Amino acid sequence: MKKYIPAYKAYLVSARKSEHTIKQYENDAKQFANFFHEQPKEDINEVIQNYVNDLHEKYNSKSSINRKLAALKAFLGFLLSRQYIESFQETLLHPIQQMPEKLNTLSEQQLIEVLACWEKYYRIAEKDEHKWLAMRNLAITHAIATLGIKPAELVKMKWTHIDEDTHQIVILQRNSYRTLQLPTDTMQILLQYKEETHKFFPQLDNVEELWLGVGNKLGSPITVKTVERIFQQLSKMIGFKISCTNLRYTVINRLMQEAELEDIYIQLGYARKGVLAERQHRLHQEEL
Repeated sequence: MKKYIPAYKAYLVSARKSEHTIKQYENDAKQFANFFHEQPKEDINEVIQNYVNDLHEKYNSKSSINRKLAALKAFLGFLLSRQYIESFQETLLHPIQQMPEKLNTLSEQQLIEVLACWEKYYRIAEKDEHKWLAMRNLAITHAIATLGIKPAELVKMKWTHIDEDTHQIVILQRNSYRTLQLPTDTMQILLQYKEETHKFFPQLDNVEELWLGVGNKLGSPITVKTVERIFQQLSKMIGFKISCTNLRYTVINRLMQEAELEDIYIQLGYARKGVLAERQHRLHQEEL
């Protein structure tokens, strides 16, 4: 079994696999080959079953076991295609069914702390730039917490997308858009952020993008990475994990108690209703 590994590596290279994948698959093939040579050779399927049992004893992570099972299936498939082995039982390598990842939402008290944090820093900031940054981050947090939008949608927002008379905002998606109603408090925060942007950075008066960077990025729109860093900083300040994702799920969870699934589907911009229904099921399971 060990003698076939160089040929297997050459095959992976010819298949244009990434360097990381080649290294990982080669290591997993060596691990199985070493195990194989320590086992009786009467039936390869018995060896495979023993190896799978060994994986379950050594590894606690289902994802790690499943990755190794997938790598072994690829290696054995290669051996079969080259007629180095006659057959193997693929059903022995079926992945472990994993429970859906828990959807974390915020409690009412946590949400209050999240929305109050940047407002507090705005009040105590001494430098104009720090004061403006706190107001920008407060507006970003409010926008996600009230609209349930994704970071990729947030960074596309422009002032021209907002109708200040009707309090409506156009949210751009990948190939479409949707119009949402801005809550009064979120609208007020956005307008205050706009006013202070003009006050602290008059040179940015004609910039259309809502969310701007500072320093070398002054005047340039922020990226999704910047939004993620804002929430990492917020997590440190309030002492618990907060991300765009669990803030969005908090919005979804609240909406599911107030509105019909059809209306939520439109507001949140899901591409398929089935995805939202699956989220609803997982959020409901967390409450049981």
